[in-house]
Amino acid sequence: MTVTQETKSMTGNDAASYAALYAKPDVIAAYPITPQTTIVEKLSQYVEDGILDAEFVIVESEHSALAACMGAAWSGVRTFTATSSQGLLYMAENVFWSGLGRLPIIMPVVNRCIAPGWNIWPDFQDSMAFRDAGWIQMYTKNNQEVFDTVLQSFRITESKDIALPSMPCLDGFVISHTTAQVDLPTAEDSFEFVGPYDDPIIELDVNNPWAYGAMTGPEQYGKNRRDLMEAMERAKTKIVEIHKEFGERFGRTYGNGLVEQYGDDVADITVMALGTIADETEEAIDRLKEEGFSVNALRVRTFRPFPEEDIVNFAKKNGKLFVIDRSVSFGHDGQLRIEVESVLKRNNVDTPVAGKIMGIGGEDVPYSKIMDIVKKELKE
Repeated sequence: MTVTQETKSMTGNDAASYAALYAKPDVIAAYPITPQTTIVEKLSQYVEDGILDAEFVIVESEHSALAACMGAAWSGVRTFTATSSQGLLYMAENVFWSGLGRLPIIMPVVNRCIAPGWNIWPDFQDSMAFRDAGWIQMYTKNNQEVFDTVLQSFRITESKDIALPSMPCLDGFVISHTTAQVDLPTAEDSFEFVGPYDDPIIELDVNNPWAYGAMTGPEQYGKNRRDLMEAMERAKTKIVEIHKEFGERFGRTYGNGLVEQYGDDVADITVMALGTIADETEEAIDRLKEEGFSVNALRVRTFRPFPEEDIVNFAKKNGKLFVIDRSVSFGHDGQLRIEVESVLKRNNVDTPVAGKIMGIGGEDVPYSKIMDIVKKELKE
């Protein structure tokens, strides 16, 4: 059964702010950086106007923003911040402390190139630099999905059997500053879906003090990392479950929450990508099919935890995978292609994989360019 929703025109950043508003965080830490700034600016307005009852902490740096959220998370309250690019790099130490420390923090990352050279346009080099930091990473394709994903992230990350921070990612400017229609449930229905954070994962008790992040020997350290790996595996199931519940309540789904298929089940070539390039790929698929080509697409929505089983099963029945990457592991290849090839090899799947690095530095990747590279790949 779906609920009443209101359609509003808003930017992707506004959509993230609305989701945070409806989830009612207790502590919001804020430091500005383009193109993220308007997310926390909007939330500051909600707090100032009395619409949101939250502690809004203005800090002196991105490092401090995440540190404030860490302190709040350790005290057992719902927390939220947002960042981008150089700001994410500046908080690097605390990104690892939060992820490896299993702190339930929600932090949208508005993807933007990292310097040098100085560039404000989107690629995924910033968030990909932290793919191994213990954070859940989801890459959104449009404004509507930003709202839906941020709202779902509170449920996922605050689950006691998961306890992993979440990093919903949205393309800078292409989503963050572009206006589109977004269907918004009421604040009441949204909060009912998220639920109150009244049974926190961690809660400091002044009468029973504990030290967090103290010196740890190899045996306990190894156990902590194995526990984190197991939590990431459980997160796959949790993401699918919460995504399904969200769809039943609000009428929107994105595949199964981990991956989203577009087009036929079987094709000669499958295009894989993250974010808005995956959205542009859908137009390319439609036009290629009109020209008689056998093509489909598989968007990776959740990059961490990596949807190994879904990709392997899809690859087994398709002819070839073509991966478009908007980031690169220098000295190797695009990160998504590296991951795809790895899981296929581990599962003894011989479906060929090709790919191309595109969109670096904000380079435009229209459907026509995707069509051209797919046609070329089909000829080879």
